Amino acid sequence: MKAAMSTTLACVVLNAGAALAGPAMAGYLAPRNFMLQERAGNECGEGIGSCNAGSCCSESGYCGTESDYCAGSGCQLDYSDSCDTFFGPGGTSTASIARTKIGSVPYGNIVTTCVESGMIALTFDDGPYTYTSEILDLLDEYDVKATFMIAGNNRGKGHIDDSSLDWPGVLRRMYAAGHHITSHTWTHRNLNEVNSTIKRSEMIYNEMALRNIFGWIPTYMRPPYLECSPNSGCQALMSELGYHVVSTNLDTKDWEYDSSALIQNAKDKFSAGVSADPDSHSYIVLAHDVHEQTVTNLTAYMITTAQNRGYKLVTVGECLGDPVANWYRAAPSGGACTPTSTSSAGTGASSTRSSSSASATSTSGVVISPDQSCGGSTGYTCIGSKFGNCCSYYGFCGSSGTYCGTGCDTDFGECNPTSEDVTDTTNGLCGAAFDATCKNYGTKTCCSQYGFCGSSSTHCGTGCQKGFGTCN
Repeated sequence: MKAAMSTTLACVVLNAGAALAGPAMAGYLAPRNFMLQERAGNECGEGIGSCNAGSCCSESGYCGTESDYCAGSGCQLDYSDSCDTFFGPGGTSTASIARTKIGSVPYGNIVTTCVESGMIALTFDDGPYTYTSEILDLLDEYDVKATFMIAGNNRGKGHIDDSSLDWPGVLRRMYAAGHHITSHTWTHRNLNEVNSTIKRSEMIYNEMALRNIFGWIPTYMRPPYLECSPNSGCQALMSELGYHVVSTNLDTKDWEYDSSALIQNAKDKFSAGVSADPDSHSYIVLAHDVHEQTVTNLTAYMITTAQNRGYKLVTVGECLGDPVANWYRAAPSGGACTPTSTSSAGTGASSTRSSSSASATSTSGVVISPDQSCGGSTGYTCIGSKFGNCCSYYGFCGSSGTYCGTGCDTDFGECNPTSEDVTDTTNGLCGAAFDATCKNYGTKTCCSQYGFCGSSSTHCGTGCQKGFGTCN
């Protein structure tokens, strides 16, 4: 049961006269059936009734408090007061950020093709997730930049800005590598089917989480299920919020084929969809980094096929001729409304609230990290920070092995002591540069030439570091 409710939506998104919380907030957001009489048994939904306070009505019509009931777009808003959709990240709202429209790419209109021929923009929806780090490894090895449509709290994965999870580090690595980061809403709701308040909160909440990580919000988005019609008010809202709406002209349907026996179907769709004449064709390709076969099988095939047919692989921003400076808006953390701290029981990380917006403090001339970042251009130290005392290889503060182990930066924090011998990797970094092996890193036992653990042919084949794992 969620114990309290962020006031952000009440005071900023809803423009309500007073801060609402818990069931009152849910009643405001999804009022149609909220006052139904208590239903009998554990079932819920249309014709049955709402779940008790603190519970969620799942897509299949049963009440519960676990992420299976409350997470993502499946939780029935009209019969619940605790869907993840109702709970945003920490920090002040981004609603008041100036949204100047610059550049030649249209705002609020749906974009499906590149402005020039000979380009293919690979796009990956729904992450970050279990396999996102592996697809970043793969893209590094092929030296390809892609576009990631980020969902902030879908699939029960927790908030992407939660410093206790891997997601901030994964996203910072993605950004540092030059990939294009865009919005795919907060909990992956169909924007044609929800009311105007939920439409707005799906965008604002995701902005807040990305702001908490990067200090900016994106100017590009892809609507879940590709649904954003003029009649629903979705396109008008995207124009108001300053978003370019990205669709696709080549859908791999990879989500239908996530098994080794079926993934060839997605490959065939891609191959059939890509013309052998790059001089007169270009594509924005839809795939998902939340599906294992997409990461381990389909992506490498798409890259090599595109290159063999003479296409240049680019980001969506490049595909549309938009300079990198236009992809993101600066997002200051200040604002009039500060949400209350909230907690949950039963729903796990998906209901955790945290804020990385804070003022930097200084101890003996060394600035303690205010936002989880460390080292590099910031010069922040993790020692004494609320996030943990270790500064990871990717420049984030934390306290787990991911931060304190392999690649940990001793100049900006504490690190777990290691011997001079090769050690087991704690986070997938490997090779001579880290004196770390992949041999005991689950199924990802191969150390690629670029220093990342994995199990694909790109990890285990050419360039595989034999002294730091297994190789083909």
